[in-house]
Amino acid sequence: MNTKEKIFDVSLDLFSKKGYDSVSLRKIAEEVGIKKSSIYSHYSSKEAILMEIFEYFTNQLEPDNLPTTDNIFLSSDNETLLKNPELFYHQGSEAIKKMLSLERNIKIFKLIFIQMHYNETIRLFFQNEILVKPLIFWNDFFTILKEKGIINEDSNTKLLAKEYYSFPIYLLLELFAKYEDIPESAIDKFFKETEDHAKFILDSVKVK
Repeated sequence: MNTKEKIFDVSLDLFSKKGYDSVSLRKIAEEVGIKKSSIYSHYSSKEAILMEIFEYFTNQLEPDNLPTTDNIFLSSDNETLLKNPELFYHQGSEAIKKMLSLERNIKIFKLIFIQMHYNETIRLFFQNEILVKPLIFWNDFFTILKEKGIINEDSNTKLLAKEYYSFPIYLLLELFAKYEDIPESAIDKFFKETEDHAKFILDSVKVK
């Protein structure tokens, strides 16, 4: 690991535990084992470190970078989506689960959820990347199913998207409130509960 990577990881660890605004560049430098001035060879400011953390995380969420197959790409001709929406959800869920198996990504989620109340940059990132974009995805998901006659024609796709997605967000908040370091068993339980909930919602609107 080179110096820039060490700065990234140490900053993320400190931000997720102590809060972004409570961590100074001097503290980061001490933890890395370098002088504060040496940080400027890699990052122009503390905010620049934060923005690189967000860029890294955003890239992790891009479909092309998720550890999965092409089956989770959302389109009206996706055979997995049309024949088995539950499997489509499961494949996406497994991709996110693999992503969260990396400690870095758990720390970033924790940083975002805890610090969004105290930092405008983090709040806006949470709003756009964790709320708005996923809701657009799930609205499109239900819209395709509605247009293809898989779910009831009177289904409210926007409401379904919110119902579908709000439960996982609640469970994440619960995990971060309960654990300092989230055990693997809790992550496994989280994904089981989200899939059970997804199936429950789909069953309630599917054309019988």
